[in-house]
Amino acid sequence: MEIKVLRHGTHIPGNDYDGYMYSFNTSKSYSFDSHLHKCYEIIHVIHGSLIYTVEGREYRISDGDIVITSPDELHSFSFPEESAYQREFLHIYPGFIERCPVIADMLNSRNPGEFNHIPQDKAVKYGFDKIFDDVRSACEKPVAETDLIVFANVMLFAAKMHLMLSEDAPKYVEREADSKARTIYSYIDLHYTEDINAGTIASVMAMSETAARKMFKKETGMTIKSYLTLRRVTAAKNLIMEGQKAMNIFTQCGFGDYSTFYRSFIKYVGMTPDAFKHRHDGNK
Repeated sequence: MEIKVLRHGTHIPGNDYDGYMYSFNTSKSYSFDSHLHKCYEIIHVIHGSLIYTVEGREYRISDGDIVITSPDELHSFSFPEESAYQREFLHIYPGFIERCPVIADMLNSRNPGEFNHIPQDKAVKYGFDKIFDDVRSACEKPVAETDLIVFANVMLFAAKMHLMLSEDAPKYVEREADSKARTIYSYIDLHYTEDINAGTIASVMAMSETAARKMFKKETGMTIKSYLTLRRVTAAKNLIMEGQKAMNIFTQCGFGDYSTFYRSFIKYVGMTPDAFKHRHDGNK
């Protein structure tokens, strides 16, 4: 197995809007709890056998497969057993492709949690593996044209994916995560701006709070409280990037007071709301 680390791109950490990042690396297997990106994430699994969960739908991933998630698709992954994990991925931020809106239209042609998995045979049939070969080659020895080469390959990937979904939707073995967990996802997505908590949600689900907490944690890797807070913080980040002030939006996002919002924002974003705003404004 080829062991190397390669990383190249124009994305600046803390900027949730612009740039791209390509990465190739090998690591031991590990689990990653449910999380969100503000970018399109395209992963090419070179070696590894893992379980990838997107919006409550579980995919079994192996060598040669590709996984794609769009901004704000909640996802996590874990390994049935310890093994080497080699992958390459592209993070594509919305600003990088805004010059060609049709790319985003094609990348957004899936419904959340559907067709996130491209099996190895479909990856070869539609040339997704060759697209990654071209991107890897361009990023190994960057030149002035590298960004344009990556952009062209992202456009090609989006077109190929759209073609695949229209004429040859991938067949894969999948199973739904516990339907009650998916119902909780949906309820929070619709009501996170309201005064709700784990107890409220358990009541709606006709479950005891303890049972709801255990079930959700087992199926998603997150607590109900963590997912609810993450959705609220994500909404706040979007409003701040739209130019609104943190002091004016925390109640719109479901936080009862500014201090709770402030602490939660730092926990999930890694900086204060003002620092996030300055970082975002500085990267425009």
